[in-house]
Amino acid sequence: MMKPKRDADATKSRILAAAEAEFSEKGLYGARIDAIANKAKTNKRMIYQYYGNKEQLYVNTLETVYGRLTAEELQIGWKTMPARESIQKIIRLYFEFLENNPSYVKLILWENLNEGKYIEQIDFTETKYSVFHIFEDIMEKGKQTGEFKKEIDTRQVILSLLTFTFSYFSNRYTLSKLLEFDLFDKENIQKRINIVTDMLLKYICTE
Repeated sequence: MMKPKRDADATKSRILAAAEAEFSEKGLYGARIDAIANKAKTNKRMIYQYYGNKEQLYVNTLETVYGRLTAEELQIGWKTMPARESIQKIIRLYFEFLENNPSYVKLILWENLNEGKYIEQIDFTETKYSVFHIFEDIMEKGKQTGEFKKEIDTRQVILSLLTFTFSYFSNRYTLSKLLEFDLFDKENIQKRINIVTDMLLKYICTE
């Protein structure tokens, strides 16, 4: 009795995986439903049945990749560790996630070209909790324990964390050429993790 649902779930998963590959390479307007159907080993009728149209499939794809990051963030045991250590873990998590999920980086770049038109359609109730409230909890904990300076603007720290990590991967093709410095090299990524961690901690910590 459960087989039709399992089959439907498997088909949806294949469609989303194919859509992620297609949208990340070509953006919403360059992507083709025929190509997505071919990659997903299904047909256009099934895609329209499950997702309605290309725009809605694109929105669902964005939601999926954001959810992937959220799932990893929620694994950080920030409630039971010192605030300083939590910040270190989050910075490393972001670098490692972005390195291992190049399609995420490309999709965010495409959506910025769309001026955030489609990301506005996503319900970020749970995702925002991960991105912002976890960090706010950590910062508040650090301020209460005396680890962090009380006057620090938490939103600015979040913005710095996100831009320091994302820009490394969104710009590394051009920066590798301009700086004659291989930003794809594992050792250089590790050095960057250490530098960003050191900068942020020196800014927010009391000592």
